[in-house]
Amino acid sequence: MSYADCVARISQLDTLVRGSSQDWSTGAGSLWGVGGLVGSAATSATSDTTTQAIDGNSPFSDVLMGLTGSNVYVTSAGIAAHPAVSTSNMAFSSPLSGGRLTQAFGPTSETLEPSAKVNGVTYAHYHNGIDLAARLGTAVHAAADGTVIFAGRQSSGAVVVKIRHDDGHVTMYGHLNPSLPVKVGERVTAGEKIGEVGMTGNTTGPHLHFSLFTSGGTAIDPSPWLKVGHLPNPATLLGPSASDPSVMTQESGSAALARFDAVSSRIPYASQIRSAAIAAGIDPLLLTGLVKAESSFHVNSVSSCGAEGLTQLMPKTAVAMGVANPFDALQNLTGGAKYLAKQLKRFGRVDLALAAYNAGAGAVSRLGAVPDSKKYYVSKILKTWSSYQEPSL
Repeated sequence: MSYADCVARISQLDTLVRGSSQDWSTGAGSLWGVGGLVGSAATSATSDTTTQAIDGNSPFSDVLMGLTGSNVYVTSAGIAAHPAVSTSNMAFSSPLSGGRLTQAFGPTSETLEPSAKVNGVTYAHYHNGIDLAARLGTAVHAAADGTVIFAGRQSSGAVVVKIRHDDGHVTMYGHLNPSLPVKVGERVTAGEKIGEVGMTGNTTGPHLHFSLFTSGGTAIDPSPWLKVGHLPNPATLLGPSASDPSVMTQESGSAALARFDAVSSRIPYASQIRSAAIAAGIDPLLLTGLVKAESSFHVNSVSSCGAEGLTQLMPKTAVAMGVANPFDALQNLTGGAKYLAKQLKRFGRVDLALAAYNAGAGAVSRLGAVPDSKKYYVSKILKTWSSYQEPSL
């Protein structure tokens, strides 16, 4: 990285810090939320009791947010180092062997369930997961590989485990026995025991409450995905337009991932790039181009001005993006992807977003165009993206 790039990267950090003005404080959790940090951006949305995502401009935009009554609860946790994951759809299996479905996902007459507004429709009672009945003490297993982001008792009395999976989805396991074999930050694999069926919290009998959330925090029905045996692909991903790569488009997630999977054998850290991109909602081949330009895929790369890792994050930027270890491939990629997604949403163009990633959003906003000093950087990334569009024969 050149001296000019170092100056630009410092500008990037200054823009990030100035733009992060949320007033964050600590809140308690419940079965319908996740104990942890709560911010003004979230509390302004308490009239809508649908599980949803925090403002993408927040430095904690990776967190899962849920609503209970008129309170909003969120949590943030670093991602532990872990082995590579498959580039295909993540395997997804039942967390409870032999469990009997006693309550499905969606609107319900069960008065214990909270109200919710979903797709503009308000329901008096809405079940944001499925209930699986089983004997007390029956083992509960992780439905897919991931990292524990919550493990303990919430304000409702329910003992809960939450796992963030490698593609950004989050699963929640409720009403567990208080004796938990896992803790926050631990890496778990699909099928690993994470608890036992209990009767903690508001429950009419021994069962597991099992919920599935997107990376943005939206609750979705886990049943069809358990049936097909894998987690869903995102509906859309942000990335370059085929006709003009400088223009941003929302493309089918399945199509973008199929193109990536077709060339993934040629890409270092392919599985981690795929996971980080899905979690941030961006095209993994765009992230691939950025990584190649920033570090040439050297995971331990450090620039002369202190930018670190595959996506060359400045230390304070890394912290703001939730990266605890910038030299862990997935952590660094997740932070870089999140920061790139932030710029894509801000500028609405791929070329401006890439320039802002390297030079700072403030500099690009003031100019209203890609600075001359960053034109080669942007074109290099887009050229890499284009080169991966057709698999090598």
